[in-house]
Amino acid sequence: MTNLMRWTATIVLGFLAMTVSAQQGNNTQLTQDTSQDGDFSTTQTGESDSELGESRYITDLIYTPIRTGPGGDYRIVNKGLPSGTEVTYFGTAEGGVWAEVETKGGTRGYLRAQYLQTAIPRAKQVNSLETQLKNALAKVAQLQAQLDASVEELSSANEDRGTATRDLEATQQELAEIKRISANAIQLDKLTGELTSKLEDVNARNDLLKLENTRLEGRVASNQRLEGVLAVLAGIFLALVIPRLTVKRRRNDGWR
Repeated sequence: MTNLMRWTATIVLGFLAMTVSAQQGNNTQLTQDTSQDGDFSTTQTGESDSELGESRYITDLIYTPIRTGPGGDYRIVNKGLPSGTEVTYFGTAEGGVWAEVETKGGTRGYLRAQYLQTAIPRAKQVNSLETQLKNALAKVAQLQAQLDASVEELSSANEDRGTATRDLEATQQELAEIKRISANAIQLDKLTGELTSKLEDVNARNDLLKLENTRLEGRVASNQRLEGVLAVLAGIFLALVIPRLTVKRRRNDGWR
């Protein structure tokens, strides 16, 4: 953008310099000798008493007629070409006083060679510079608009980046929370596995204890039945033996 502004400033300064040079060069305006060849130049007149004494400038606009031959007596085929008109040159005649030319419109004839020059007139250069300046200013305005749009896009991108950064931070926090919960879940799962293993061991021991208890209960029942049988047998024995002992004692007592 800095280079563009420098380029624009250079064009403007060049344009101003060319304008000043054109104004200085046009002060030496060519005049026509109407008594010799009938050529004429067009200027604006029409003075009033109130305009007397004011500043005036020599015009830089000259109309040059084209004649059918190299001389002022020949018929005029074009009443006047304005200053800066481009024509095709075909050489001179009458000792270089007259030049044969042809206009872009196809009109061919002669005009005084003193009105021709190989360099582009300064006025036309100024017009070209004005056009270039307008184009440059339009280009600058276009680039400025593009720059403003780019700045706006950059600002929007910065806002989007800020939003994305905030979203990223929130996502990171959520991820950290998920990791923490996951770690707790893993630890809880590990603890659950340990408790499950211990519970299975307790259940296995409980089952063993139940089997042992059942077996002990079976033994107790067997012992109780055995004790019952023994008690019955003891009762039967006593019932059979005691009466005999009593009878035998009585007999012994009677013998005495």
